[in-house]
Amino acid sequence: MRSAGARLLSRAQAKGKARRDLNGEELFALIAALAWLGDQPSLGRHADHLFEIIASAIRR
Repeated sequence: MRSAGARLLSRAQAKGKARRDLNGEELFALIAALAWLGDQPSLGRHADHLFEIIASAIRR
Protein backbone atom coordinates (compact mmCIF):
# COMPACT_ATOMS: atom_id res chain seq x y z
CA MET A 1 0.00 0.00 0.00
CA ARG A 2 2.77 2.40 0.84
CA SER A 3 4.57 2.00 -2.47
CA ALA A 4 1.31 2.16 -4.46
CA GLY A 5 0.32 5.34 -2.62
CA ALA A 6 3.74 6.85 -3.21
CA ARG A 7 3.49 6.09 -6.93
CA LEU A 8 0.04 7.65 -7.15
CA LEU A 9 1.27 10.69 -5.26
CA SER A 10 4.29 10.99 -7.54
CA ARG A 11 2.07 10.92 -10.64
CA ALA A 12 -0.24 13.53 -9.15
CA GLN A 13 2.75 15.72 -8.30
CA ALA A 14 4.15 15.35 -11.83
CA LYS A 15 0.81 16.56 -13.22
CA GLY A 16 0.73 19.49 -10.79
CA LYS A 17 -2.27 18.08 -8.93
CA ALA A 18 -0.61 17.49 -5.56
CA ARG A 19 1.81 19.35 -3.35
CA ARG A 20 5.44 18.68 -4.16
CA ASP A 21 6.58 18.98 -0.53
CA LEU A 22 4.76 15.80 0.51
CA ASN A 23 6.26 12.32 0.26
CA GLY A 24 4.70 8.88 0.27
CA GLU A 25 5.57 8.20 3.89
CA GLU A 26 3.87 11.42 5.00
CA LEU A 27 0.83 10.66 2.86
CA PHE A 28 0.55 7.21 4.43
CA ALA A 29 0.79 8.78 7.91
CA LEU A 30 -2.06 11.17 7.09
CA ILE A 31 -4.20 8.31 5.81
CA ALA A 32 -3.45 6.27 8.92
CA ALA A 33 -4.41 9.23 11.10
CA LEU A 34 -7.74 9.54 9.28
CA ALA A 35 -8.39 5.82 9.75
CA TRP A 36 -7.67 6.20 13.46
CA LEU A 37 -10.08 9.14 13.68
CA GLY A 38 -12.83 7.06 12.13
CA ASP A 39 -12.42 4.51 14.92
CA GLN A 40 -12.76 7.06 17.71
CA PRO A 41 -16.37 7.26 18.94
CA SER A 42 -16.16 10.94 19.81
CA LEU A 43 -14.33 11.92 16.60
CA GLY A 44 -15.72 9.49 14.04
CA ARG A 45 -18.50 11.87 13.05
CA HIS A 46 -15.86 14.44 12.09
CA ALA A 47 -13.86 12.06 9.88
CA ASP A 48 -15.44 13.18 6.59
CA HIS A 49 -14.87 16.84 7.38
CA LEU A 50 -11.29 16.23 8.44
CA PHE A 51 -10.69 14.19 5.30
CA GLU A 52 -11.81 17.15 3.19
CA ILE A 53 -9.47 19.49 5.07
CA ILE A 54 -6.50 17.17 4.59
CA ALA A 55 -7.36 16.43 0.97
CA SER A 56 -7.66 20.11 0.15
CA ALA A 57 -4.25 20.71 1.73
CA ILE A 58 -2.70 18.01 -0.47
CA ARG A 59 -4.41 18.92 -3.75
CA ARG A 60 -3.19 21.84 -5.81
